[in-house]
Amino acid sequence: MPVTIPEGQVYLDNASTSYPKPECVCTAVAQAVREVGLTTGRGKYFSRINPDEVVLRTRAKVARLLNIPDPNRVIFTYSATDGINTALFGLLREGDEVLVSPLEHHAVSRALHYLSKHREVRFKVLAADAGGAVIPEGIREAVSPATKLICLSHISNVSGTVQPIVEIGAEAERLGIPFMLDAAQSAGSHPIDVQEAKVSILAAPGHKSLLGLPGTGILYLAEGMAPEPLRVGGTGSYSHLYDLPSELPTFYESGTPNVLGIIALDASLGFILETGVTEIERVAKAKQRRIVEHLARLGEAEMVSPTDPKMHSGPIAFNIRGRKPPEVGNILAEHYRIANRAGLHCAPMAHDFFGTTELGGAVRVSPAYLTPDEDVGYFCDVIDEILG
Repeated sequence: MPVTIPEGQVYLDNASTSYPKPECVCTAVAQAVREVGLTTGRGKYFSRINPDEVVLRTRAKVARLLNIPDPNRVIFTYSATDGINTALFGLLREGDEVLVSPLEHHAVSRALHYLSKHREVRFKVLAADAGGAVIPEGIREAVSPATKLICLSHISNVSGTVQPIVEIGAEAERLGIPFMLDAAQSAGSHPIDVQEAKVSILAAPGHKSLLGLPGTGILYLAEGMAPEPLRVGGTGSYSHLYDLPSELPTFYESGTPNVLGIIALDASLGFILETGVTEIERVAKAKQRRIVEHLARLGEAEMVSPTDPKMHSGPIAFNIRGRKPPEVGNILAEHYRIANRAGLHCAPMAHDFFGTTELGGAVRVSPAYLTPDEDVGYFCDVIDEILG
């Protein structure tokens, strides 16, 4: 019996942007647009919502979520890419070397390629297992006197491979090398303790598992991490100075911040902290496991993602034997109304590693905590129908 195609969309692309958002986020944003001037640190305003207080409260919530000891070391950015660029361009100098995983997103790989061409910054890919997880014991062999940073994605946006960040961080600390984490696929959906994992720098977007809006992000800088700023301008304070105020977070937050986005983050972080990241991860992984196990049983499906639940979380990448990824992605979207992403996912390093570049990449679906269970079941039924 053919599957019943829904009138609305079935959203399985949370690796790009989370949807749906918690209702508290929708309410907070609607109220803010109606009632607030949406700027902060620039004057005195009289509204029920105080943007200055919201910014301080949201910074504290980020610190609580990630076990950051000082909320003032949480910088608000406009995306994970913005934060990653601030760190890489602000820290690296000619002749420096960076160690990366084989699964990096363009937010890291393009930045390093640019720095390689224009500053002679080198980068080296660390040894990894078949799923792309870095082998911590191999880091010591890869280090050279020029190594200034270990930088990698916590969870691959292609395969969902989870890196062993506690072990990597411990090795980085032993070697005296700062450890930078791209938490685009993990902040908000996967427990992260920057102190336990010895993370020196962390960047994450607000619009993915933090359940906020596009145009927001966070950058954590541990003590001793002081990259040059990418932006210089008005900060709303110390206006008599032509130099940037040296205090954090002001030093990195020139220009009017995305107050509406921070108000959304305040609400979404409240939802995450109240629900608990461990519970969010448990529920989301159950939905992801259902799809992984279903695909793994099918002879025509070729898994890109690891099938071992200890190695996988989040995005699920696969191909259908004999069909190009864009073809399968278009069928899922245009005929069955399933939001997905097919292609190279801004991560050609990962597809080169998995041998899927010549195929045109892979099909990726990414259910999350707020994905209805019936949408997961519908996707499995649709795959069966396509193959049948």
